[in-house]
Amino acid sequence: MAIVGPSYDIQWIIVDSTLQKSIVSDARVVRTREALREAMISLAQASPLDAITVRAIAARAGVGYATFFRHYPDKDALLADVADQLIREFLQRVAPLLEQHDRAAAAKSMCDFVLEHLAIYKALLAGGSGETVRAEMVRQTMITMAATRKRKLAGPFDDVMLFHLVSAILNLLTWWLRNLDRINAAEIAEIIERAVLAPVSALSLKPPKSLSAPLQ
Repeated sequence: MAIVGPSYDIQWIIVDSTLQKSIVSDARVVRTREALREAMISLAQASPLDAITVRAIAARAGVGYATFFRHYPDKDALLADVADQLIREFLQRVAPLLEQHDRAAAAKSMCDFVLEHLAIYKALLAGGSGETVRAEMVRQTMITMAATRKRKLAGPFDDVMLFHLVSAILNLLTWWLRNLDRINAAEIAEIIERAVLAPVSALSLKPPKSLSAPLQ
């Protein structure tokens, strides 16, 4: 059963996290992985993800082809690491606003973050790879959020709320990235706040009775 009550709101779903990654002690490993992530992002600005090869990534990063495989088993693993990094940076940006119950500012911050990382977000969400990559982004976002949480999701209600929140926001961002000339950041932020964040908050405060339980 999900544990809910008057203090349960949308910020619990997103904010209750440590937002810390394990520290890699070898500075060379850190630099190489950062170079590979930057290479992937750079190449994604000019080419569809499907067209980017490991050899091209290694060349852009200035490392040997074999070196790539000492850090990642394949291109998809690197892409997952890029997505994980973006998700963690995004959570750090939006968490303080949700803790203050400022959903409108949180939604605006989300959209500003996407604009600041426009090339990679367009490649991940609105690129030629389409549904497959977007589904992977949903999966990776949920994995990252679950990995950084102080306490785990309490039951099916929490699970479905997190899935809905992540997939709904990513779907709206995908539409926006394909229609940047039709709607601005402030407008899509208001849509996210009113169509996703506010309803999820309301439902989280008053879930279906069969899925709720008193606070322990």
